[in-house]
Amino acid sequence: MKIQRLKRKNSRNLILDMTPLIDVVFLLLIFFMVATTFQDVDSSVNIELPKSSSASKIEIKTLEIKITKDLEIYLIIKDLNGESKMSKLNKEDLKDQLTSKLELTENKSVIISADKSVNYQSLMEVLDIAKEAGAGSLDLNTKSLD
Repeated sequence: MKIQRLKRKNSRNLILDMTPLIDVVFLLLIFFMVATTFQDVDSSVNIELPKSSSASKIEIKTLEIKITKDLEIYLIIKDLNGESKMSKLNKEDLKDQLTSKLELTENKSVIISADKSVNYQSLMEVLDIAKEAGAGSLDLNTKSLD
């Protein structure tokens, strides 16, 4: 790369210093390397597991119940592999689904996210269903004021 010399009126040569530009490029490179999420080593190795009659089922990481302003109930299941599955349920089916899914999780906690316009009675009914299904702790999801 050829650096051009710029001439001034006072006839001294002006040379552009590339050091600060290179420093900024390296800092950006380091920033993007640190900010990038990397894939797990285990998921990059493709293997086919053998079948077993005594194998345990995949454990569930989190269970979340979402209640919309129209009082529609959704159960969101996130497993340890990072996959999530959402299903729309009514109050009668919610207890059966929660009971079966809580057996697969260790911590027995359920997160409940409800729209701010949901009435108190509907929220309490869902809380009661979750407690009857065997939830150990019930967490209400809120939004920060910031």
